[in-house]
Amino acid sequence: MNELRRCTRCVMPATWPGITFDLEGVCGACRQAEKKVDIDWGKRQRELESILTKYSLRAIDRGTKYSCLLGYSGGKDSVYSLWAMVKKYNMVPLVVTFDHGFRLSEDAEYNLMEIPKKLDCDHIRFTLGNGLRNALCKKASEVMQDWCWHCHNGVGALPARISMQWDVPLQVWGESPSDYETHGINQEMEEQNEEHFKKVFQAGVTAEQVVPEGYIIDDLLPMTWPTYGDDWTPEQFLLKAIYLGNYDGPWDQREHVRIITEELGWRQADVEGTYVRFDKVDCPYEPVRDWMKFLKLGFGRTTFQASKDVRAGLITRRQALKLVERYDGRKPKALKDFLEETGMTEDEFEKAARQHRAV
Repeated sequence: MNELRRCTRCVMPATWPGITFDLEGVCGACRQAEKKVDIDWGKRQRELESILTKYSLRAIDRGTKYSCLLGYSGGKDSVYSLWAMVKKYNMVPLVVTFDHGFRLSEDAEYNLMEIPKKLDCDHIRFTLGNGLRNALCKKASEVMQDWCWHCHNGVGALPARISMQWDVPLQVWGESPSDYETHGINQEMEEQNEEHFKKVFQAGVTAEQVVPEGYIIDDLLPMTWPTYGDDWTPEQFLLKAIYLGNYDGPWDQREHVRIITEELGWRQADVEGTYVRFDKVDCPYEPVRDWMKFLKLGFGRTTFQASKDVRAGLITRRQALKLVERYDGRKPKALKDFLEETGMTEDEFEKAARQHRAV
């Protein structure tokens, strides 16, 4: 592969969708991180508390139990967000999981199922059937070189559907994708709505484009944004989906890991393709996705994590480059299990990944 053009401050490459560079060669994510230093976090916290109070009072007025809804995977960000809502802000969240459907490790299953119980939260867990999931993995690989389409879209759309159906308009998410220019999003107070869903979760690929043979569009409804029916109008139900990282900051993933480990017994795990034990423990096949990303874009998870750590001042850019060289671009052992579980062949997998290579 060709040498990647990278940010002169971190190690994010030009192949990352949506990334921008200024005249000094510094990426927009690094510039966004600079702005965080000057934020009045006390003011932001007060703004958050005002939002939470408004929706808590709304729940009381309407006689509903839940003051907010929280999309939950059992990963570090959603666990911290859940802890913060319950313990720090005294909210009553409805916890919603769009389960990717792959077999979880014992530790990941514990994080997913037991921690909401510890916090005395009601929890909805939704999982696709294996046939549809596997067909979507294959189709999405062919269409967009990312077999995770079903998971990404379900994570964004299913909570929106349940928010509407259960009359819980406030959603709380964790770290803002805008901090990393995900798909070109760069908004200081980013919120989730239909437009945001299309850019960040769909990544420009609609459900109509990935309907597998033998299925119809209605089979994909849990992964599509809700529409207002005859009994609903936008005036009656206005979704308010905020990112906690824009208010409860600065966002410190290692401090959050300490909190949830000590207070909730959250479990870390060794994950192929990265040098930290706390990232992406909620999916056994994240290393497989990173491998497909490497084949297509020329970088993997270590590039992303090391860039975060450079911005946080935890490592130097030189150290980050050494970590990238050590961890990125290694075919994961988990690939064999993934192919067996989904019914894809390695030739199909690699052909899809290399179809639109950016490097």
